[in-house]
Formats: sequence, structure tokens, C-alpha cells
Amino acid sequence: ARSSGLPISSLAAIGTMLPGESPLAFFLRTKADTATKEIAESAAVAEASGKDAFWKAGCKSKVDFLLEGVHIAQVEGKGRGLITRDAISAGTVVLRERALGAATIRPEDSDQPIVSAARVAAVVINAGHEKATRVLEPRPGREYAEHPVRAERLNELTHGRKLVRKEGANVHIATLEDEDIERLLLAITINAQGVSGGGRMHQGLFPEYGAMANHSSRPNLLLRGDIAMPPADESGGPVRGNGELQLVLQAVCDVEAGSELTVSYLGELYLPFAERDEQLREIYGFPADRRASDAGLEAMAPGKQAEGEAIQRLVAANSQASDAWDKAADLQAAGAPQDAIRKHRVIAAARYADVLNANLLAETHSWRYNATWRLASLLTQDDEPKSCAQALILWESAVRSGRRVWPSDLWPEHRRLLKGAQRAAKGAGEEVKAAEFAEKLLQIGNLMD
Repeated sequence: ARSSGLPISSLAAIGTMLPGESPLAFFLRTKADTATKEIAESAAVAEASGKDAFWKAGCKSKVDFLLEGVHIAQVEGKGRGLITRDAISAGTVVLRERALGAATIRPEDSDQPIVSAARVAAVVINAGHEKATRVLEPRPGREYAEHPVRAERLNELTHGRKLVRKEGANVHIATLEDEDIERLLLAITINAQGVSGGGRMHQGLFPEYGAMANHSSRPNLLLRGDIAMPPADESGGPVRGNGELQLVLQAVCDVEAGSELTVSYLGELYLPFAERDEQLREIYGFPADRRASDAGLEAMAPGKQAEGEAIQRLVAANSQASDAWDKAADLQAAGAPQDAIRKHRVIAAARYADVLNANLLAETHSWRYNATWRLASLLTQDDEPKSCAQALILWESAVRSGRRVWPSDLWPEHRRLLKGAQRAAKGAGEEVKAAEFAEKLLQIGNLMD
């Protein structure tokens, strides 16, 4: 209030202060002129950069490769982000960064992500790297106190903090306040990436550059995992770590000079806007961006209406099919007998066929898309010619729909569908089509592998 030159009572009279908002922030938001706001913003950025540099000190860089011209900059409406000075060709690797801390994601933790976050936090703290994470949103102090996700997840963060103290009782943890640990857990929840490496899924924290890539529903980067190993020949090549989890960011389309580099924070792209928005708000505290293809993901077939008993039957069939599909996947992961797995696959196939045969949904509808490729995979698995011929039609439909949503044909889901289509074409005796799919797969592999 002293900095603004107005008493708090005067500021409050101008309008309503937001929860947790300081008098100075309120003044800058409601009364300050443009020049004053710009000065305040520059001062805040400079202060944050100075703190970031201080917190990074003493922690060796984990970046093994960064494409020249890629840098961190302020992005309007998003905070910090990755920007490329130069144009980037599809398939180009942009970043290789080893994790500051990582932990394997166990199947039993899928419903409790705070458990995996707590294990990552314990690794980071035990290594003495907690300060290096203070460059991540939310930074300590007001940014953490006012973060929109903090209040909603207070119970989760409290539970996670107890797990961290139990798992990592050492001198580093003893020096941290409860709020320090809870801030770290929130930073991990918001910024860590789930990537595969060594045949397993891991959650890793990559604070130097990897965590700076913002989300987009039309990303131009793909994130994947690798296990960074030193070269076999000691005479040459850069040492890239010793069995450490590594994040790899790779362009999935041509990127123009000056563009922001983005990834998808969600597990899949073929989701309607409402689902993407719900997930992003719940986990990260920001809304989803819209795509030109969004209307198609909720579109009905021409001349059809979303009402009546037919829709109720469709909803029931889709729900039963999804439940059976998930149950079969869980049983397979647990090593259950094949008879038990097949039972649920038969149910899934029958109910997904009901979804398609209802003819109520447009080809691009998200439910129909899932029903199409999942039924195709079930029909293809035994390589029976007649079933493969039916599956081939479905695979081709799924590819058509997916290409409306994916940022390019290099997106991993396209490759998965092409592999299914190639197998179905072989099983159906469609050798020409099988060769066409094989050629497309080879082109993708030449760029991305």
C-alpha cells in the first residue's frame, strides 16, 4: 500500500480485491497506468530471474543437448515458455535433458498420483536439489500461496508431505519446512512428465528446459523418454549420463522461426474440448485451448438427434464396452489367464459393435473413434482373413478421423493405427495395401527414430 501512495481503505473502495491479492497488486490491476504496469512487470521479471539464477547455482546442468536457437522467454498469457529463434524441420531433436529426480510409476499408484510425486520429491530432496526446483511454478512465497490448484489439493499435498518425510528421513529433509515440501510436491504435479524408459513408465522432473514447454492441444513437439548411457567407446562421443532417465523433445511438424515450442500435457489428443478442459483445470489450473476439429469430436451423424431411447442405449453400450476393454487390459497387465481376458474382450467387441451399428455418431465423434480402432484391434488379433477384412475398413476409418486431430502424420497414434492396418491388410490378403502402410511406417521411422 505504501508503494502505491494510497491507503488500503482507498484501494478497497475502488473495487473488490481478489482472494489473497496484495494492495499493491490490486492497485496495479485496477488503477495504474500502462507505463506503471510495464515498469512493475519488468521489475517482477528481473526479480524472478535473479532468484532463478540463485536457486540454480550449485546444481550441475542436466542438459545433454539443446538445439541452437531454442531459449526460454515470456509468452503472453502463459508465463515462461520455449521459443525457437530459427525454423525447425519435422523430426529434429530439440532437447535431451536428464531428470533432476525420477521414480517408476507403479500400476497400483495410477489412482493416487501424489504417491509417485512423493517418491520423486524424496529423490530430489535426498540429492540436495530442492533449491533447484524453485525455478518452477509455483515459486516459493506468494506465487505458491496464491496458486489456484493449491487450495483444491491441500489434503493431497498434506498426505504427500507425510510420505516424503517417511521415505526420505535425512539431513536435507530435516532442514525443510512443511510448506517447502508441499510446494515441491505441487511443482512436481504440475511440471513433471510421465515418460517411458527401459520398458517402464516413469515420472521425471526436468526443470531446466523440459518443464518450460507449455501445453497445446495442437503441439509441435513430441515428448518421449530414453535411458541416457555413456558411449561404449571411451575414445569419442559425449557422455550422456549413466543409466539416468532422459527427456527427449522432438519436432513432429515443421516449425516456423519465432514460434513457441509446445507439448501435450494430456495422455491422448483425441479428446473433446470439455474433457480436455476438465483435465487441465483439475491438474494444472488452466483452461484448454480450442481446435478447429473440436466440433467433429462431438458431432452426430447427418440427420440424427442426441435424444430418445436410442441415445440411452448408445450411452449404455459405450460405457459397457469401455469397462470391459479396461478390465481386459488390467487382467493382461496382471498376467491373468487368457480365458479371463478373452471373456472381457468378447464383451468389449460386442458392445463396440453396438456403438457403431447404431449409426448415430459422425465418423469423427470421439466415442465412435475409440469404438472403431478398438474393435479393429480385437478383430485383427487372431489374423483370421474374414475378420481382418472387416478390421481393415475400421482401421482406415480411424486413420481418417485421427488425421483431423493430430498435429501431423508423425504423431505416435498414427503409427500405431498404421501398424494395425498393415497387419489387417496382410491377414485379409490385401498385399498392395499392406505394402502402402509399410511404406508410410518406414517414412515415419526415418524421421522419428
